[in-house]
Amino acid sequence: MQKETTHISARHKTQHWLRNSLTLLAEAFIWAGGVYAATLLLGIKAGDVHPFIWFVHLGWGLVFLVVVSHFIPNNAYSRTARRDEVIACAMKTALAVSVLAFAVFTERNSLQFLSCLLFFIVLTVERLILNGWFIRYCTQSAHLEHGVLICNEETIWQQQALQQNTYGLKLTRLTETEQATQQFTEYLTAHPETGSVYCVPSALPATGLETIAHLCREQGLILHLLPQPVSALNKEMRSECRGTISVLSPTKLPLQSFVNRLVKRLTDIVLSLLVLLTIFPIFAAFAFVIIKRQSRGPVLVTRHMCGMNGKTFQCLTFRTRHYEAAPSFLDGINDPGYFQFGKFLMRTKLELLPQFLCVLWGNMTIVGSQMMRPEHYTDYRRELKQLFASGCNLKAGITSFHFATQPKGSTKADVWYCRNWGFWLDLRIMFHRLGTLLSKSKAKTINYI
Repeated sequence: MQKETTHISARHKTQHWLRNSLTLLAEAFIWAGGVYAATLLLGIKAGDVHPFIWFVHLGWGLVFLVVVSHFIPNNAYSRTARRDEVIACAMKTALAVSVLAFAVFTERNSLQFLSCLLFFIVLTVERLILNGWFIRYCTQSAHLEHGVLICNEETIWQQQALQQNTYGLKLTRLTETEQATQQFTEYLTAHPETGSVYCVPSALPATGLETIAHLCREQGLILHLLPQPVSALNKEMRSECRGTISVLSPTKLPLQSFVNRLVKRLTDIVLSLLVLLTIFPIFAAFAFVIIKRQSRGPVLVTRHMCGMNGKTFQCLTFRTRHYEAAPSFLDGINDPGYFQFGKFLMRTKLELLPQFLCVLWGNMTIVGSQMMRPEHYTDYRRELKQLFASGCNLKAGITSFHFATQPKGSTKADVWYCRNWGFWLDLRIMFHRLGTLLSKSKAKTINYI
């Protein structure tokens, strides 16, 4: 049985190496195709590109692609990878190759830009196709990952959670924890295809856990230790070594990575420029005339606001109330202090268009935390500490994620967004908010996983 299990483990390693090699070869062809397609799209200028320049440009990109693949693994072949993680991984690879391409030859900006743009688009599609293929591959009965779960009745829910969040994992739970060692040995004899073991240490005595660890090491099985769940602690934990002791520490938040922050900032700049150069000038001129006709006073209103990071900034919006109007206790557009066009701005959320200027300046982000007044930040910060989210430092957003089952100003929604941020998640929130406004319906919860 030991030889059979070791043979299965070696076969999995060979398949993993082969998949990564074929993926790297495919991405190399994608980069070569991007450079070649860029020269074709340039038309007459493509003939002016010297063959030596073309091959050097191609060679530097291929070499750097190999180097990047070691630092940014292709998680399209992960049984637990989400779609937004796959897209973020493709964006990191494309961004790294693009930076090098622009740095090597600056005199051919059009060639660099087109080849990098094509590489980014095709690479993202390729990663999604590979991820979808791998999911179908894993869910086939011949390629299921067979595992054993050793836990007590209190942690039986982990079996369902593991199988739901992992593609192609088939777990068998050992019911008798007192005789787990003997039952585990008998199960391995009857099922040599077993490749992994999941164990809750608190469900076994120290001697039993030591015996199972030795059996896994002798037979080439992968042993996963599941931590004892504590409701007050953050569920996003990772294992790290402190000297010779393994400890569980809070997982590093996605936006604590410089690359992820750069991706989010570039997305904000591109989308805000797109809005400010197309829709905003026309609508601002139209709004200026209407607001001045219906109400005296400035067109734009500035307010001191802050986000999750606590930094105060001046938020810009179109004015929707009469400038001399006193505060009203009525809710929303029923307030008589709003003039007619102001009610339209409130209903369609077009009053928020000037906030794209704040996004371009760097004070805000398109999708971020809820916006609040500085005097409310103290209570908000206290709730963050109670949720063990002191490391969250997110700018205020034009729109933000919120749970439909909780109040709109829920701190838990901001914390969930910080822990699960992804480029794909941002796009889904943007399109969902846009669809909600166009259909004039209430926001509903989205299945982001």
